[in-house]
Formats: sequence, structure tokens, C-alpha cells
Amino acid sequence: MKKIQFLTLILTFLSIGTMLFAGGFALSGVGSRATSMGGAFRGMADDASAMYWNPAGLGFMDEMSVGLGGTFILPSSTWDPTGTALTGIPGFSAKEYEAEKSLRSFPNLFATMAKNPKLKYGLGVFIPYGLGTTWDAYNQAAVGISSADFPTEEMMSSIAIIDVHPSVAYQITPCLSAGLGISAMYGTIEIAKLQFPFTGVAPAYYSYATPKTTDLNGSGMGFGANFGLLFKPMDKLSVGVSGKLPSEISLEGDVETYTWSAPSTRAGGVFDIESALKLPGEVGLGVSYKVMPSWVVNLDYAYTMWDRLDEVVVDITIPSVGVVQDKLLFNWESTSRISLGTEYLKGCNAFRAGVYYDQTPIPLETQTPTLSDVSDKVSGNLGYGRLMGKFTIDANVQYVGFTEREVITTNVDSASHMPTNMMGKYNSNSISGNIGIGYRF
Repeated sequence: MKKIQFLTLILTFLSIGTMLFAGGFALSGVGSRATSMGGAFRGMADDASAMYWNPAGLGFMDEMSVGLGGTFILPSSTWDPTGTALTGIPGFSAKEYEAEKSLRSFPNLFATMAKNPKLKYGLGVFIPYGLGTTWDAYNQAAVGISSADFPTEEMMSSIAIIDVHPSVAYQITPCLSAGLGISAMYGTIEIAKLQFPFTGVAPAYYSYATPKTTDLNGSGMGFGANFGLLFKPMDKLSVGVSGKLPSEISLEGDVETYTWSAPSTRAGGVFDIESALKLPGEVGLGVSYKVMPSWVVNLDYAYTMWDRLDEVVVDITIPSVGVVQDKLLFNWESTSRISLGTEYLKGCNAFRAGVYYDQTPIPLETQTPTLSDVSDKVSGNLGYGRLMGKFTIDANVQYVGFTEREVITTNVDSASHMPTNMMGKYNSNSISGNIGIGYRF
């Protein structure tokens, strides 16, 4: 019996791993000015947010500065299982469900020291990964479960990674600069998931009598680095190349998992875990061209290597059993992002606009409502900046729209008979605002 319970726990935990390391949690960028140009900033990189986009940009700066800013995001997601086998499960209805709406904020802080003619350095604190979603879509009373301990938010995710980022750049020649940044990261994660054993037997296909709930919490630290080159062959043109090294955050926490049956019986418990949150490497190329002294146009391409998430190793501590190591395959895909942005200066005012197209790394076989990134997305941005003496104020608004994604086939883990995705139509969008205040010495 202990072996059966142990195997069930392992498979239940591994089935949520595809959400724990989801690429859909990456934010679209850092810095109000860069974000308002759709993130097309690698070839420009002329403010403190260069530490995130291309640290080589620090090499051409000649002033000390400090800056404080923040991003505010209001995501909206819907999931409609109508017409799928899931609506045969008591507790789910043939209707469109909407995720809980909540405003999320992500602050950032930058400081640069650029008085030395050649060597420049700075420090940034920002959040490159975040977001999440919360659902209360399941009515457990419909299957006779009356326990007050049954979670009311049975599907949810929340992730935030804080990056403390010292950076240095060196101006090699009047036209060429190289930069390097180090990431000291702290991450927190919570994931909750609802599952039903898949029987494959029509018409219901799922066993609704024994739903499983899983709630995972973890936190930890990790290190990474980014690098860049910025080349200015002429006054009108600059070209930037930058990238991030693959990294990971070591996680410690616990997983609370239960199998339920009516009226209020549950089997399972709370177990300690150790794992690693793998973050992808990235390379990008940016070009910035001044059409006229007051008007610049930027083009940017980035390739993110999410395919390194093919396997995750998990250590689970089971009482009376010990530590067991298992591996989980993801088979995710690397993605491309293309950004186009512009800035027009008029006196002390700056007017900006940008768009980008970004692919999703999440495959259909692991798509669930818990993931806030449901498909490929297109973003539109408008921004404004004003110079007031030594102070600068920048603000922008951004809309991100996702193409509708439909999951029509259940992908089932062959050992646990648990589905790794949830059928239905997925739609999502977000509205965000960003503001930044800077001071130059």
C-alpha cells in the first residue's frame, strides 16, 4: 500500500511540473521608455534600462543617474470547455469561465556611474519574470464533496523573480562598447492544480468521483548573466547584440496533494520538495536608425531558448521512504520575438510607439487554465516622456492580445492516467501601464 501511495504522489507532483516552469511567466520588458517602443531597444540602449536589454549601452553614457519605476498589469483570461468531455464532469458547466482579475505591480530601480571616460557601471533591481492567474471554476458540491478544506481557488499560479543586477561596460573605441551584467535572483512560486483520472471510456472519459488537488509552494535563489556589444559606425546608425546565459533557481518548499471522495474524505498529505526552476538563454539583435535628428526607428529580434526545458529533476522527500529523484520531460519549443519601435522628440517632449509579436513556448499537450500565456501574442504600445531640467518622466500604456487557442485532444500520462492538459477554448489579453522617474547628476 505504501508503494502505491508513493507512486501516486510522485506522478501527481510530476504532472504539475509543466506549469511550474512555464515560459508564459516572462514579462515583456523592463523600463517605461524601452517598453513603449515595443522592446526594440537593443540597438539603442541609451538609458539605465540598458542593464536589462544590452549592458554595452552603458559604455556610451557620460552622466550619473538614478531612476525609479514600475509596471502595473491587469490581465484578463477566459476558458470555455463547452463541447468537450470536461463538461461531462459534475462540477463543470458548459459555459465560459473567467479568471479572477487583480492588478499586479512590478517595481524597478536603476543607478548608473558614467563619469569615467572608458569604464562605466551601474546597478539595477527589477523583475524579469512574473504574473499568474487564479480560477474558481469547479463546484465540488456537485460530486457530493462537502469538506470545508477543499480549496476554493483550485487552479492558480503566482510567480515573481527579483533580479539584483550589477553591470559594467567598457568603451573599447569611440564606436564600440562591450558590457556584462550579473544576475543575483530570488524567486517565489505557488502553483495549484485540479485533476481527474482519465478513463478513456465514453461518454464521460474522466472519473469525477475522485478529484485530486495539488498545491505547490517554493522559493530560492540563483545566478545568471547577460552580455552585449553596441557598435555605432555612424551618427545615424547603431547596432546592438546582446544575450542572456541559461540559468536556474534552486527551489525548496512543499507540495500539498489530496485525493478526494464524498462527502469529506481525503487521502494524501504535505511533503517536502527540492527542484530547480530553469530559465532560458536568449540572444538578440537590434538596429537603431535616426531618420532625422529628432526621429529614431528601432528594429529588434530575439531568440529565446525555451527548449532547454526538456527535462526537470525533482527531489521529493517521502516519510518512511526517503528522498526519491525523478525526471520530467517537457519538449518545449524555442521562440522568436520581433519588435518595432519609434521615438520622436519635440522640444522637451518625447512621443513613442511600438509593437511586437511574440511566440508562446507552451505546447498544446500541457496547456491548462493555470497558464496565463495561452498562445502567440501581439502587443501595441504608446508612450510619452518629458525632460524637466535634470529630471525625466516617462510613461506608457500597453495592450497585449493573444490569439485564441483551442485544445481538442487530451494528453494523458501513461503511468498515472492523469491528463497533462485541459480541453477547451482559451482567450487572454492584458492592459498594462508603466511609469518611470529619473534624475541625472
